[in-house]
Amino acid sequence: MSDVHSDLPTLDQVLSRKTLPPVCLYNFYIVMRDRLKMEEVLDFYLDLQHHELLWKKYVKAMHRTGHLSETDLSEGFQSPRLLSRLSQHPPTLDEKIPSRKDLSDSAQRLILRYLVPSATKEVTQLPIELRKMLCKELEKEENARDDPLLFAEAKNYVFEYMQRFAYPKFLRLKVWGNVTLYQQMGRLVLGLVSLFAALTTSLSFIFLGYPQWGTRFWILLPFWIGIYNLLTFFTGLDPLWVLLFNKSETTTFKFNSIKQPQVKRILISRSIWLLTIGIIISIICTIIFCAIPPHRL
Repeated sequence: MSDVHSDLPTLDQVLSRKTLPPVCLYNFYIVMRDRLKMEEVLDFYLDLQHHELLWKKYVKAMHRTGHLSETDLSEGFQSPRLLSRLSQHPPTLDEKIPSRKDLSDSAQRLILRYLVPSATKEVTQLPIELRKMLCKELEKEENARDDPLLFAEAKNYVFEYMQRFAYPKFLRLKVWGNVTLYQQMGRLVLGLVSLFAALTTSLSFIFLGYPQWGTRFWILLPFWIGIYNLLTFFTGLDPLWVLLFNKSETTTFKFNSIKQPQVKRILISRSIWLLTIGIIISIICTIIFCAIPPHRL
């Protein structure tokens, strides 16, 4: 996949909101929640991003108010020098500026929501030792840390976890397909019913003595509907939704327009191929049943 479609968006681009539907953060969250059942991993990562943003705002505010110098910021927002300077807990003068208490509260929310046993969204994918270490650091009565550097290992771990176990499946669903699981199940039922109707109609024409070709050629329609829907079930791709409407399904019968150029190109190519295969199979089935001589019972 990396060789043929190396220009596809990366996980980092998706998480940074630099991509377009259907490979956007919104759709990634829906897939994590509805298909992979691990939305807590993504929620944890996004809340860590928010905590980092809060930290950067705090550091910039301390710089503007004169508590930090250019030298303090020269090594980055999470350097040991900067952490040492901010350990003195300088006061915040403006209510609009994040305070150290805001940072501490944000860190505590991360513990209670994701790290402690039986948390509402416990991230069980994190190693137990790492979760215990974070809880221990954040529960200290004195010198408790709330800087993003404390969570760096956990953030890297969940990113790699999503990169390995979630993102390839997300690409498979959104780059090579455009329908949801429930839609696929519905297409399976519709496809089987249509094929059954095609077969019964074909046999009825034969045993009622209808001549070859002519009227009997109308069985092409139920054959095509049945095969089209079965191909949609097996591939997760509805070609007409792509070619006629440029749509990708997010949740059942709710759609995004396909805007990511690389994804659009792949879906159009696959849709043309799938539609052609479906038409060819339908025509072959129709010819076979139309060629059978009539045999009136």
